Amino acid sequence: MPIEIRRKDVKTLVAQGRAQLVEVLPSAEYKKEHLPKAISLPLDKLTAETTKPIRKDQAVIVYGANYLCDLSARAAWRLESMGFQEVYRYTPGKEDWIAAGYETEGTNASKQRLKQHLKTNVQTCLLRDRMQDVQNRRGTNDICVVLNDRNIVMGVIEGDAWNANPLSRAAEAMKPGPRTFRPDADPKEITKELRKDDLENAIVTTSDGELLGVLRIGQKKTQKPAKDEAA
Repeated sequence: MPIEIRRKDVKTLVAQGRAQLVEVLPSAEYKKEHLPKAISLPLDKLTAETTKPIRKDQAVIVYGANYLCDLSARAAWRLESMGFQEVYRYTPGKEDWIAAGYETEGTNASKQRLKQHLKTNVQTCLLRDRMQDVQNRRGTNDICVVLNDRNIVMGVIEGDAWNANPLSRAAEAMKPGPRTFRPDADPKEITKELRKDDLENAIVTTSDGELLGVLRIGQKKTQKPAKDEAA
């Protein structure tokens, strides 16, 4: 039975040379962008002949587009029926890999993405931290991203939240559920959104909610003067 595998495990196994990576989407999709070291083997081309380059004595990881794509599931079962003993299915697929900011290959791999414009030295704190300590470390920072012990974004300290009771915890003072963006987004589009909403920062996370960094656009859009002021 094929075993589902997570993104970090895929990266580790391939980097260590312990698994072969196979994309089962149409070849045109593979040419646009694919995971490093992956080979292209579309499901409708999966035969005894085409699988000869794949070693049966080594693990095989198959992937498709995303959770909704069933190509990887069918390919994994097909490989098992052909005698492959250790087959893994990377169910979240290529979209998950790209959304995590991992490297890719192909014609689209050089596109400008948010991950290339991130500020990673962002002030952070934990849910349990006292606001006194957070405030003392503020410096010139306008935000502090509140995390749990697994680097997952829980909230943000900004604006009036900086003036919270120094003895309170960050969990009590923070604004919960801040908007976040994925690292594969178009930086120009995100910058437009931030300016439209009069915001300076975009918190960027993986699809698991892990903090990657912050995009800063430098300054808020200027307000148009009222008609009587402009006269």
